[in-house]
Amino acid sequence: MDEEDFKPREIEVFAAIMTHGTTTRAAEALELTQPAVSKTLARFQQKAGFEVFKKHRQRLVPTQEAHMLYAEVQRTYESARQISRTARDIRSLQNGRLNICSLPAIGLTVLPGIVSEFSEAHPDVPITIDIRNSATVIERASRGQIDMGIAVTSTIENPAVTRRLLAFTKAVCAIPKGHSLLALDEIRPADMEGMDFISFGSADPLRLQVDRVCEEAGVKRNMRIECTLAAACLQFVADGAGISVVDNISAWKMRHAVEFRPFTPQLQIELSLYRPWGTPQSAICNAFTEHLVRRVKEISKKAGAG
Repeated sequence: MDEEDFKPREIEVFAAIMTHGTTTRAAEALELTQPAVSKTLARFQQKAGFEVFKKHRQRLVPTQEAHMLYAEVQRTYESARQISRTARDIRSLQNGRLNICSLPAIGLTVLPGIVSEFSEAHPDVPITIDIRNSATVIERASRGQIDMGIAVTSTIENPAVTRRLLAFTKAVCAIPKGHSLLALDEIRPADMEGMDFISFGSADPLRLQVDRVCEEAGVKRNMRIECTLAAACLQFVADGAGISVVDNISAWKMRHAVEFRPFTPQLQIELSLYRPWGTPQSAICNAFTEHLVRRVKEISKKAGAG
């Protein structure tokens, strides 16, 4: 005949007697009758197969074997308490961690401020930010190496990721303070003829669009400096090295050091959030996603108006 497992109530009664010393006090603590506790204890001892308590002056004295068994019960109770604590932490978004990967245009401009706001509200959540190009961001999401990634929307469908639109960024012309182009309300390709120009790298999606409209207009710029990062392009503009065309969200970070004008024809880049496909999103990740989407929308609106 197979040994029968202890029932939760039997373990509970055993633990109560270990704590209180008598079946009467254990019954009071558990809000049970004394006969019910005695009957449950008898079943517990029968299943254990050894003597658990000895009677001494109206008290039940635990045997050495009972102490050994109670130590295991305490470990079980502690595990249950830890599960409860973890559940409470998850409910209050105090547990878990965030691993975010972003393209530089967002990761080096507005993302630090957005993450800082979220971290202040959730100080116990560790957050990791990695800055990579868009292709690497999507690749890392497809491998399940990050919780979320921010990248330029890829034209290539990847079944290993899910995608959510984050924002459309508009192109603006970045101009040093005191520059002659500031007399214009908007900048067209023809206005940049012969101007010192700070350009993105040759494979950048916005660079390709700017090059195309300038070529179509027959405009030749003085391609003075080439940078891979919007932040670097904007710093060169702030230092007076030339003008540039950047996305309005990146521009927002440098709005006090550089002047901006709308660029015509209108160019834009679509940004998306990428996540590993088939992986449930944690509560903390959900909360940050909504915070990120809301704040980027707010910043994009202000940048578009500015």
